[in-house]
Order: sequence, then C-alpha cells, then structure tokens
Amino acid sequence: ADAVCILVVTGRGRWPDLRRRSAAASVVAVVFLIGLAGGSSRADAAPAAADSASDDARILAAALETRLGYILTGDRETDARSQAGLAGLSRVLSARTAFAPAAPFGLDPETDALVFYPLIYWPMVAGQKPLSDGALAKIDRYMKNGGTILFDTRDQLTRFNSYRGNAGAVSGPGQQTLRQILGALDVPPLMPVPPEHVITKSFYLLQGFPGRYVGGQLWIEAAAAETGDNVNSERVSGLIVGSADWAAAWAIDEAGRPALPLEPGGARQRELAFRVGVNFVMYALTGNYKADQVHVPTLLERLGQ
Repeated sequence: ADAVCILVVTGRGRWPDLRRRSAAASVVAVVFLIGLAGGSSRADAAPAAADSASDDARILAAALETRLGYILTGDRETDARSQAGLAGLSRVLSARTAFAPAAPFGLDPETDALVFYPLIYWPMVAGQKPLSDGALAKIDRYMKNGGTILFDTRDQLTRFNSYRGNAGAVSGPGQQTLRQILGALDVPPLMPVPPEHVITKSFYLLQGFPGRYVGGQLWIEAAAAETGDNVNSERVSGLIVGSADWAAAWAIDEAGRPALPLEPGGARQRELAFRVGVNFVMYALTGNYKADQVHVPTLLERLGQ
C-alpha cells in the first residue's frame, strides 16, 4: 500500500501505468478464484489444477504485494545469494522508508511475468543459458514500459566500456555474459551516471555506489539531451549496469546478520551498500520526483505572492 501511495503522490505511475496494473490485479484475482471453484469438480484433473492454482497464487501475490525480484540463473549459490541479498535490502527498506516490500521472488523470464516488479536484480553468471526469443521480447517490453533491471557483472575487473564487444577490451566472465545478453536486446545508448543524477539523491546523498567491492563505474540509459530523444526526458532508465556485487553486500542470514565479507570491508562500506540499494529502489519507484524538488522553493515563493 505504501508503494502505491508513493506512485500516486508522484503522479508518475511507473512500471507500467498504475491504473492498468490495478485492473490487471483484479482480473487475475477473479480468474484465480473461478479457477479454484471449477477445479474442485474435476478430480481427474486434480494434479494439473493444483499446479495451476499454485502458479495463480504466485501471480496474485506478486500483483497484490509489491516486492523486489531477481532473475534465476540456474546456479544455486548465486540464486541463494540473490535471495538473501534482496531479503536484506527489503528489511532495510521496511525499517527506513515508507516502502515495506514483501519477500523477494526469484524469476524465470521464460515463464514468469515481470510486470509486477519495480526493480529486478540480475547477476551475471559465466556460461548462462541463452534465453529464447520470447523471453528476450518480454525483457525488452519490461524495460521499455517502466521496469528497471539492475545488471550486476559482479567481477569489477575492468570498466564496463563496450557491451557490444571491443577487441581491445579485457573483461571478466560476468561482463562477457552481459555482452551476450544485452547484444540480444534492443538496448539504447548508455552513459556513466553523472555526479548530480537523481539516482545519487533519490533517498540518500551518494558519491559512489559500493557493494561487495568499492569503485567501478555505474551505467544507465543516456540522457535525452545526449540522444536527442525528448520523449525520454522524464524516463527512468530501464537498466542500471555495474559490477559491485551488491547482493553479496546486502545478504543476511536467518538471524539477520551479514552473510558475506566485503572487500576491503568494514561496517561503513556495508552501510553505504545498503544506502545504494535504497536509492536504486526509490529511483525505480519514484522516477525523477527527487529531481523535481529543486523547483519547490520557486513554487513556494510564487504561492506567497
């Protein structure tokens, strides 16, 4: 409910139009209930009905409670780290902001709907299985209609300088996987995050974006002024690209304690990593709302007159 209020107050209806989302959630709920009622009279289809009901329940939960998502890579250790990382970040969001996300969901882009998630974390894994054309089209639609994917190469070996390939570039395994994925998508031009970009002040004031690692470059969609596309002047970037291994920094164990060490380490680095995560989520939810606040003094002055 808090997330919905954020979207309504900002008037930006992110990921995608809020009214369409609410209507879709209602339709899903009705279909789900009808499916349960009808399934009880067909004993011969009980196993299939049970699987369908389970899928419908997951869709309903995603539609009715805002949560973060992460892409399932097929690597158990990586997927467990993503789950623990987003659980830790969700706990911090609940404690420090008006947004209290439900438990994060792991997503298979081949079968799962992406539209319900304002921010999806996607860690790069070497040798990741190629996606089908249908899954790639779904990811394209998600990013072009208000969703944001955080691509994390997790290697931080070199600067991310050419996702389409550069014969002279030395890259880690995560960057190689990233190039393959982004090369198959309709990705707009990217640029390093400017020092005064809204993502640096969407909740906390940031001067960097540390995760498990410190340093490295963060990339987003190029500004409208640089691309000449005025249509996207208010658009939140559909993708954020970095290499800091954020999920590892956010990860907590069952007791709520940090699960993994940082490099170089320290409580301050972990705190900053959580602040980075909060800013990512607030940016995905509220868009350029923080940037608009620079006009508040002028508006108040005019009201006083």
